[in-house]
Amino acid sequence: MTTTADLAARLRAMPDDELERLVVARRLPAAVLADSGPQHAVDFFDLAEALRSDDAVDAAVERLPRATLLALRDGTAGADALAPAVALGLADPEGAIDDAVAARLAAHPDVVALEPGGPPHPRPAAPGPGSTDEDRERATGAEHAFATMTALAELLRAVDAGAVRELVKGGIGAPLARTLGERVGTEPDVVPDRLALLDRTGLADPGEGRWTVTEDGRVWLRTAWPERWVDLATRWWRSLGPAVHDVLAIADDDLHDLVALGRWAFPAGARWLDAVLLDVAGTAEVLGVAVDGAVTTTGRAVLGGDVAAAAADLPPTVEGVYLQHDLTVIAPGPLSPADDEALRTVADLEAPGLAARYRVSEDSVRRAFRAGTTRDDLLALLDRLSATDVPQPLTYLVDQVATRDGGIVVDVAPDGPGTLVHGTPDQLDLVGVDAELRQLTWDRVDLTTLATPHPPHVVHAALEEQRYPAVLTAAARPVQAAAPPVRRRSAGRTPQQAAHALVERLRLTTERGEAEPEQEWLGRQIDLAVRGKTPIRLTVRMPDGSERPFSIVPTSVAAGRVRGRDTAVDVERTLPLSLVVAVDSEA
Repeated sequence: MTTTADLAARLRAMPDDELERLVVARRLPAAVLADSGPQHAVDFFDLAEALRSDDAVDAAVERLPRATLLALRDGTAGADALAPAVALGLADPEGAIDDAVAARLAAHPDVVALEPGGPPHPRPAAPGPGSTDEDRERATGAEHAFATMTALAELLRAVDAGAVRELVKGGIGAPLARTLGERVGTEPDVVPDRLALLDRTGLADPGEGRWTVTEDGRVWLRTAWPERWVDLATRWWRSLGPAVHDVLAIADDDLHDLVALGRWAFPAGARWLDAVLLDVAGTAEVLGVAVDGAVTTTGRAVLGGDVAAAAADLPPTVEGVYLQHDLTVIAPGPLSPADDEALRTVADLEAPGLAARYRVSEDSVRRAFRAGTTRDDLLALLDRLSATDVPQPLTYLVDQVATRDGGIVVDVAPDGPGTLVHGTPDQLDLVGVDAELRQLTWDRVDLTTLATPHPPHVVHAALEEQRYPAVLTAAARPVQAAAPPVRRRSAGRTPQQAAHALVERLRLTTERGEAEPEQEWLGRQIDLAVRGKTPIRLTVRMPDGSERPFSIVPTSVAAGRVRGRDTAVDVERTLPLSLVVAVDSEA
């Protein structure tokens, strides 16, 4: 058995990095880790008491595997079985179990009823699938994976456009879920789960209420479909905790009864593990790794990083699209990410999916021009992507918009502040003599270029006000300040940062004081014995320099003295605390 004083001494002797890992693993309440407050840990005794509290012990026991619970309950000293408990501070390296842990184990019905040994939860024998079933499962898995990746890609684009913000209370609202559901082609109630998957895999970040795309997310959007599938699945797999991986190893690709297996492998963990395992089984289906509760051969290969296996099952990309006279664009299959990105510069996605539908409109063509694309570049792009000739209505639309929008290009001056305006000689003749634009103080550089010292966005606004077909190049656009998030989360620390701050504070507390800091440590040990009415052995330095042990049950520590009953001779003793050199528990 170990006591609070024993645990405090063990914590004090730990290296800082090991102690920080212990604090993080035990998931202590924020009030204990805080820098101030009625519950914050002031010294190692406070930390030991927090770790030995009923709630903290129960939370740790829930994370222990079956073999460790049996070793703790039955007092077996197998080093391998006890290792998880030692790592959580529930037992010392010699196998001595904390008495608070023993008490909680004795009161836990799932642990008390635990049968030693025995096989895992009995499972029905799965019939061996034929080649037809396997082919069907692989096709279904690839279909699920493609649908999920399509939805995630559209959500990432919505996030990048600043369209995803959370409510003050957290989460997204129902109207936004409906809007995003229509955009990505899925049900509104599925959208929060897909956003959570983006967060879990590190492709997007909720931030402080306004979602943003991470650099990994931008790379993922530019990646080919097979690599996308492998990257997404492996990111999800790596995000799963060790306990989940243990259960999945027992499941051996059969996900039908994960909850039952989880309760066998972690008998005390039903409160947190059941929901996690249900989510794992559902996400595996969504990612196309599993079909009908079983991991497919391709799913296993994808989790192992096999891009070739993913490419074999996913539908192949198409080389061209069909441009319709009604200005719609039909992709008969998935486009490569590069072609899809190029098409989106001039068309808007209307219906995502395996056969996606886009639409070219006056607004989308104008957007392309304002992004710096010229008329010839735009028509060349459409001609490259089209499996047939570019329809005449589409060419007419491009020409019509080009005459009204994009004829004049406003760019930043290359040699310092100011603006260069490019256009045809006739257009610039009109601009140069326009009385409403005289305040811009034009300088005619050549027949197709005007210069002005004013900023590009000011020049562009003045030209648009006078209805000139002006566009602003990307380099000339002013930097847009990010809008404040709808929800401000507290600037909380990560568990690792909180644990690091706690350990630093405890070290400073232990070292503080101008004289005899060790006496404060000994005094706290004795104070714990007073509160627990437990016998201790005090080693006292005598006047002649010798040391003598006293076994007492302390009753008080005050005014620099320890009072208690000597258990050897049954008398009351008062000993100076300054002469105490060691305190050992006799519990």
